[in-house]
Amino acid sequence: MKTINTLVILFCLFFVTGCQDKEFGEGYDIKLPVSVITEVQPATEYIDGEVTILGENLDAVISLSLGNIACEILEASPNTLKFKVPRSAERNNIQVENKYKKSFTSSQVFTPLYYDVVVTNWPSKLERGRTFVIQGNNVDLITKAYVNGVEVQRSGVPSPDKITYSLKDITLDDTAVITLKTKTNQELTSSVIDVVEPSDVFIPMKTIVLCDFDQIMPTIVEGNPSGPGASYQAGLNATGITPAFGSYYSLTAPLGNGWNGMYQELMCTNDGYGYDLSLFTDPHITFLVNTNGKQGYFNPRLTINGVSGDKHFTGQNGEYPDDYKFKTTDWEWRSYSLSAMGFDTNGVVESLDLLIRGANVGNNNSEEFEINIDQVLITDGPLKPTILSKFNELPEIEGGNAILDGGTGVSMAGEGAHYLTVKSDNVQKWQSLGKIIYPNMSADQYLNSMYINFMVNTGNSDGYMQLIFLQNGTEYGKHFKGENPYGDDYRFGTTQGNWEWRSYMIDPKSLEIWSGDGTGLDIYAPFDLIIEFKTGNVEGSYELNLDYVTLTATPIDKN
Repeated sequence: MKTINTLVILFCLFFVTGCQDKEFGEGYDIKLPVSVITEVQPATEYIDGEVTILGENLDAVISLSLGNIACEILEASPNTLKFKVPRSAERNNIQVENKYKKSFTSSQVFTPLYYDVVVTNWPSKLERGRTFVIQGNNVDLITKAYVNGVEVQRSGVPSPDKITYSLKDITLDDTAVITLKTKTNQELTSSVIDVVEPSDVFIPMKTIVLCDFDQIMPTIVEGNPSGPGASYQAGLNATGITPAFGSYYSLTAPLGNGWNGMYQELMCTNDGYGYDLSLFTDPHITFLVNTNGKQGYFNPRLTINGVSGDKHFTGQNGEYPDDYKFKTTDWEWRSYSLSAMGFDTNGVVESLDLLIRGANVGNNNSEEFEINIDQVLITDGPLKPTILSKFNELPEIEGGNAILDGGTGVSMAGEGAHYLTVKSDNVQKWQSLGKIIYPNMSADQYLNSMYINFMVNTGNSDGYMQLIFLQNGTEYGKHFKGENPYGDDYRFGTTQGNWEWRSYMIDPKSLEIWSGDGTGLDIYAPFDLIIEFKTGNVEGSYELNLDYVTLTATPIDKN
């Protein structure tokens, strides 16, 4: 009997140890296919050009790169694959990885070719400690920039027509010369440029979206509320009020919990990359808030170099009625200077969190708590919004016709509940379809910078409009031309029923004079702002759906 038991044990041990699970692909006879490159045609091509590789199993390729530079795959078949040469490409072998996680590197080296840089606009002056912009063709192919022989660092991501550099920590005399070196070994030199002290007038850095509760969500961490106001409900659009821009975040409680802990923490980290504010002149936290006639509160916490600290909203020197609590009946914008609040933002903010708490709501009283939050931004300066039209009602259209909510394939408003629609089945180029006039506008709050912001939706057609600033009998005009991040060129191309933001800087001295003998828009004096639904380069079917036309001091859109 002992012998039989021993044999059974030995058999079980052999079975267990001999049949252990292995990693996928380890020790098995299954051979997963490799995507092989046999030839590159051509082996030299200009950036933005197309290159074809020949080989085997190329239809299984899911990524292609030149070194660590990813390339866009345009089309693929079992034996051919076509890709686009990225503008940042460098000479390197081509590496592919397929859906079976098998990699292959070409023996043939690919060499990109570059275009010469053409500078069309050097800066007219340099402000100490600020940024400056080089404009032209292929300026993203600049490799180094020097000011009076001192190398300066690039700011942000360049585009082919614009690149920005920082003068932070650079000591300059009263004049300077900029020298550029390029991918094609050019050396481009500016004329002598005056150096001046920084003024209050500056071009704001691009707006950063911390969370919009549609495409960009924070990480939500439960807090530690206590006391009689500890019970709460939270979620997207949980209060049922009319949205501002799509989804918003809500938290309600029958009673505010005062200073007895936090309800929730909304953590914004940019997927762990943080937010570089080092080139911002005056960073503000800007947001929309709505307490629906009740009271609510949250406050910001910043983490810099691993150290966290929070500050409070107390009214910003009387600009807002906030006093450790908000109270609104509708959506309202707030912009608070981070430096004035006591934050040091000279560098990368690793996390910016919103702490939802009772504060002075429920602080020895019995107020119900409600907070609705949307569009939490970092703006370079305060927003200072002047809302011209939300189109809750149909405005007067001089010389034309419009309706509310008549867009083709438009399921909802860009902002709020309604939007404006102007459309026609058959238009000619540069035909006028009517005007909206906003009389006696005041813009002296935009002495430093002024932006026109609006949401546009063209359904399945094209649309367009232009701006006229009428002052003392002179028409100063603004077209939306091709030199912008949106691709507008005297037309807004089809948006396929989607809403898109536009934020355009308005330079009073650079507006075109369309009629009259004025010499430039006087921002200190009143003017009529006119939106004209001009067809521009659109002919045939025309549709323009418009919402939330707003003047601001900094752009709402992150572009």
